[in-house]
Amino acid sequence: MFHFALDAASSDAAGAQGANPLIMIAIFAFFIIIWYFLALRPQRKKEKELKAKIEKMRVGDQVITIGGLVGKVANIRDDEVTIMTSAANTLVTFKKNAVNTIISRDAKATDKSADKASSEEKKSDKIVLKKKEKEASSDTEKVQESSETSDLGEIKE
Repeated sequence: MFHFALDAASSDAAGAQGANPLIMIAIFAFFIIIWYFLALRPQRKKEKELKAKIEKMRVGDQVITIGGLVGKVANIRDDEVTIMTSAANTLVTFKKNAVNTIISRDAKATDKSADKASSEEKKSDKIVLKKKEKEASSDTEKVQESSETSDLGEIKE
């Protein structure tokens, strides 16, 4: 009986070796393609965008380095960037490759103009609400005055 089990196991192993190697290569290639689209492609796209931002970087832009330092660009040379950090305006020089994030002055200006527009809308909304509150309070005062005069009139009579 033991001999029968060994013969069955050897026949299964021979059948597995006879599998088509093209199927294995196709599965391997499929996983490499999936890995490329999920991992490598987005990373390369981000790197290209960062390189383009670094090339467009100007004095006055705010940057964040890989190490986490935040400051404004004070000077740009060939491959180096000098930034001013902290309230004491400490100058620190880095390679351009050490820059992780760039917040340009133009982006801040558009954000400020958008903030101003939204704050103006909020102010106008507040003014409208105040007017409505004044109207409502004046209406309630008129109602209260008329009820007081009628109450007084009834008391006097």
